[in-house]
Amino acid sequence: MNAQRYYQRVVDRLKNCYQFSHFLIAAGNELADEVPDPIFPAIAEPVDQLEKITVQRGLQVHIPVIGERSRSVLMPLDLEIFMAGENHKLYEDKKTQRKYFEQVLPAIHFLEDLLRSRGIPYLLDYTPSGGHILFQNLLGYRATDKLEQIGFLEEDLIKACRYVDPHDIRRWYGISLNAASVFSGLTKIAEYISLLTMKRFQGNESNGLLPVAIADSYDRCINFDNSWSEGSPFMRCIRSPFSLHKKNQEKHGQYNQPPLVDVVGTYFDGRVASEEADLDLILDCMWDLEKAADRTQRFSGYIPCSNESLIDFIGEYESSDLHRFHQDFESQEDMARGYALENARQEENLPDWTKHILYDPNPSALQPQKLMGLVYDFLIHAHWKPKHIANILRDIYQNPSFNWTQDFMKYPAEEKANYWARTYSTVALWKTGRLSV
Repeated sequence: MNAQRYYQRVVDRLKNCYQFSHFLIAAGNELADEVPDPIFPAIAEPVDQLEKITVQRGLQVHIPVIGERSRSVLMPLDLEIFMAGENHKLYEDKKTQRKYFEQVLPAIHFLEDLLRSRGIPYLLDYTPSGGHILFQNLLGYRATDKLEQIGFLEEDLIKACRYVDPHDIRRWYGISLNAASVFSGLTKIAEYISLLTMKRFQGNESNGLLPVAIADSYDRCINFDNSWSEGSPFMRCIRSPFSLHKKNQEKHGQYNQPPLVDVVGTYFDGRVASEEADLDLILDCMWDLEKAADRTQRFSGYIPCSNESLIDFIGEYESSDLHRFHQDFESQEDMARGYALENARQEENLPDWTKHILYDPNPSALQPQKLMGLVYDFLIHAHWKPKHIANILRDIYQNPSFNWTQDFMKYPAEEKANYWARTYSTVALWKTGRLSV
């Protein structure tokens, strides 16, 4: 079965994934000649073009995190195996993939148990390297109001959200500050879930297994990929359930293989779960479009919405050391622009490699492994406040002499700096026994 025929079989269910969206993101090397950035070729199209994009063109498709007119915000938890230069092994053949997939499966099941035991609805979509856990959050409901209350917005992020561009479908309406705050609240819940997962599997490395980490901050890890948490919400999307998955071809050159496909594993409505527990069947479907198309008949494609059970889980977060850290971080005064980097360069209690980043930060100051080390050194060894570490990164990102190619309007510098400093400060504090989860 080819890509077009597969999509023809599943397109009605695929449409349901976009219940709250007015556009979709299509991606793939096929678009390289149509877009300004051929390295990451992607286009935003009205959702009524979904059938053309998939059934006719066979492209991969992604769901925007922010729904039409900011009426919904999607939680896109993303857990995957990361093996630096060896990720190609996940795409060589089904037998090799299964060997590695067995390491990420316990963490995925832990997340399922975490949500299911609390009655929080979700959809689990397996990918060739792990899985996505998704649930929608509709504005105007009590649980979503609670998410909004714990959110925090930087000034540069507020400006980015308010910007309207009639020529860019992603920015037709801007992003309401209510929805942006809900998004921010979800990033904090994702961080809390990440730390709970890291705690649960903290013995992995000593047992010869892959450690759990936030982003690809180790050469080999189970990557709790929270990178979606930073940047303007209108730029964030996640690959849709039922979408083709072409990394085997596009990233690893396996053009002798057909494209792979993401496979829905669980739909939990808050009370009852419809699920597939047979790993061999799940992987069979990933590698066989016809089997995948047959199996989609079990699932409607609708992504469930959060319910009031989420309020209790937010309450757990609010009782945690992490919440107290977030409150302290957000209350700390910023250093003046430019002064943080200048002062950091005078700091003596740093290893040479960290000092080097301060003078030559591109691209190290964008790489999770280097960011985690820099934050740890300033926080633990030099005893800087987390917000002031964020100010160092802010000064670095806002300095054009470092020849950045990243658009710090779409990915606001202050918000980006705060996110990474906040995230890796909590990791450093947890690892040194100064923060409990």
